[in-house]
Amino acid sequence: MHRQTMILWVWLLIPGCGAFLGPDPEADPETLFELFWESYDRYYAHFELKGVDWEELYEEVRPRVGPGTTEEELFEVFRYMIGHLEDGHVHLVAGDRRAFSDAHLRGTRRNFHPAVVDEYLGESRNEVGRGQIVYGSVGEDIGYIRLATLSGGYGSGDDAGGWIEEIDLAIRDLSHKRGIVLDLRSNGGGRAHNTRYVAARFVGEARPFLVTRSRNGPGHGDFSEPRTWQVEPADTVRYLGPLVVITNRHTFSAAEWLTLALREYDHVTHLGTHTGGGLAMFLPRELPNGWTYTISVQDTRCVRGRSYERVGVAPHRYVENGPDDEELGRDTILDQAMDVLRRK
Repeated sequence: MHRQTMILWVWLLIPGCGAFLGPDPEADPETLFELFWESYDRYYAHFELKGVDWEELYEEVRPRVGPGTTEEELFEVFRYMIGHLEDGHVHLVAGDRRAFSDAHLRGTRRNFHPAVVDEYLGESRNEVGRGQIVYGSVGEDIGYIRLATLSGGYGSGDDAGGWIEEIDLAIRDLSHKRGIVLDLRSNGGGRAHNTRYVAARFVGEARPFLVTRSRNGPGHGDFSEPRTWQVEPADTVRYLGPLVVITNRHTFSAAEWLTLALREYDHVTHLGTHTGGGLAMFLPRELPNGWTYTISVQDTRCVRGRSYERVGVAPHRYVENGPDDEELGRDTILDQAMDVLRRK
């Protein structure tokens, strides 16, 4: 997968368990096809949301698979199938071959040049959290924090630990600023609990921000009871001044959770472009021939019931960088974020 993703998997695969569940399935092309199709049919969460008729797709592609189907031909069939899902959390790995379901995202503009931002920071640039957190000042009165990922660490909520804890160092150093920019551009996601750990540093009261349900039955509309996710204010360091969160189309997964969590508060402005639109937790699977693949198994919505799968979270203020920004050493999105904070 070309981006990091939310590392909260439902691990249902138990390799080498034939002694308990009967003989392992055969690895012939037709069996592999049936197993692949059935896994998505049973666990994938977004068929109804995306209007994908998985049974109709079966009828279309099943005739292409027979006893003599080669590995290359079967791989292309699987690639075609998952392409219909347009899901950044779905991919297939077959040896050196990779197939992704996110063609709608590939080739989209980054609207982000870290080297240009580093020029804005100048000598104020600091790096903590194993290099995943960059912070400093962009102008005399505006603080800046770039969070490159939400992966890694351990624990949950305010008890999460690891390198993510070092965001407290950045917030303490910037606590006197009139406003802070939290840059989540090209943050591919990570641990959901890191989401709540970071959000807790910028809020003054507890609020729910997300509702999740998991596929739990054979029907495409069979889901568990909803679980509501909430941010609790941190007991230690907090910054409650104006905050601008900036995103791009490559802000993904847990980084989208963090965006939604912070948008629940009036002192937060979301600026930039739509996020990537891949918020669901996913399930890793393995076929008898060793090919691995992933399935999005969760319906994930904001507290008002809206799904952002595929479309992404739209910012309060849509801004793109200009085509010449990198060459000119300019970041239009960051400039606009700084302007918003100076007007607060």
